[in-house]
Amino acid sequence: MLIWSTWGIMIRWLSLPPVIVLFYTALIASAAVPLVLKARGEFTLEGVGTVWLLFTALALSSIINNLAYFYALAHTTISNAVFTHYTAPVFVAVLAPFLITERLRRVTMISLPLAIAGMVLIVLAGDGLRLGEDHTRGIIAGTASGVAYAFLIIISRRLSQMMMHHKAVVVLLWITAAGTAPAAFLVEHHLTLPTVLLLLAGGLIHSTIAPLLYFSALRHVMAQHAAILGYIEPLAAVPLAFLFLSELPSSLAIYGGILILFSGYLVVHSSAGSRHRG
Repeated sequence: MLIWSTWGIMIRWLSLPPVIVLFYTALIASAAVPLVLKARGEFTLEGVGTVWLLFTALALSSIINNLAYFYALAHTTISNAVFTHYTAPVFVAVLAPFLITERLRRVTMISLPLAIAGMVLIVLAGDGLRLGEDHTRGIIAGTASGVAYAFLIIISRRLSQMMMHHKAVVVLLWITAAGTAPAAFLVEHHLTLPTVLLLLAGGLIHSTIAPLLYFSALRHVMAQHAAILGYIEPLAAVPLAFLFLSELPSSLAIYGGILILFSGYLVVHSSAGSRHRG
């Protein structure tokens, strides 16, 4: 989550259309991930054909999530985009019991409102949630990315339960690279050496290391808990904004961050307690 929290800075430095960034990073990672897994003796695609529908749904959710979120960032305020995108845990809490028969836990019902309250405080500390015709498209796109993110978490959790977490990463990257290739070749863009280096870093760190860690962790974390821990990602924007943009966090943002960290602590403590009892 902390790795992915730097995407905002990467996107600003790259100054490229979202589909271009998504294509090149997926292309780089689609070669890097199999090499990493091969070196560890864990590369296999056996059984992928039996659940191809899940893999297709995973890739579509990922593409929609990324493109809709980037669109929201470009067509409304950062606060609007972030707040609507991180409605995902709400959708996970509602959908997980039906889609993967994951019982809604008491800790989720306590920590989810705390995390949402923390996000609200961070949003209010920034531009505030703006409404109006100029922001409508961005808000709709941000909400769509939140729904897609929820499905991404749920499907990822299901594949991890089936011990297909590594295969999920590989297939996800291959489909993403292939799916965005036509648009990437049609959209005019210019690559410089700094841009290429940033794309290489994004492909190797954000799209290779981060997904491998995330999918492996989902074997041990419930989907609804993973969704709540996802609030760590926007929370990391506070110190990053200070380090790279010299933006001092307000007291309201700090209070919101404390609520998010506390909700994350409740989830981690609950998960650790469950494993200990098991």
